[in-house]
Amino acid sequence: MEIQLRFSVPLPALCAISNTIARYSICAMLAFGLAAPALAVDGKTIFAATCIACHGAKGEGNPKIGAPNIAGMDAAYVTRQLSNFSTGLRGTAPNDTYGAQMRGAVQVLKSDADRQAIAAFIAAMPKVRSVTDLKANLANGSTQFNAVCSSCHESRAQGNVQMGAPSLVGLDAVYMERQILAFRAGVRGYHKDDRAGALMKVGATMLPDTKSVHDVVAYINTLK
Repeated sequence: MEIQLRFSVPLPALCAISNTIARYSICAMLAFGLAAPALAVDGKTIFAATCIACHGAKGEGNPKIGAPNIAGMDAAYVTRQLSNFSTGLRGTAPNDTYGAQMRGAVQVLKSDADRQAIAAFIAAMPKVRSVTDLKANLANGSTQFNAVCSSCHESRAQGNVQMGAPSLVGLDAVYMERQILAFRAGVRGYHKDDRAGALMKVGATMLPDTKSVHDVVAYINTLK
């Protein structure tokens, strides 16, 4: 985005009163018909104002309110999800309570630059692993994961950036299970234009039952 600067005073007069290098630079740009560059968006500032209340200062999440750990998530994936919330591709299903909350929260992000800046800041944060002790059939979890999930999320759940599949390693298990169940129920992947969500919807329904969903999540929870 470019900011076009217009002044009511003549350009020579404007330059005459400039007494710093920065001001003279602006004058020179104006004289040659160039636009002054927009100020860089500060992802850290946006994160502090928007995300900390739920996701924590370190992006560690808050299981008590269903907010997952997000520190270290792939920037492209985060950008896409923020965009989806903003445009209504995610969080508009009638019974998607958590999604509706996020839709409200992201309305303060007014541009792609805002979303990209905050996503870059989140991606650069040190990962905060969430470990939950789940009682499950890990053998079945491994079998189902390798049969259904690994083709996109890779063999160690490390994700595949080219495919848009995020890493699942260290992600809050309760959140992960809730998302898979939401895909199975059509709460996620609800919007007709959510192509990535539609793919996940298909994958989630390939798991034979909710017990297998739990087993898969427990297995992913053991991966590092």
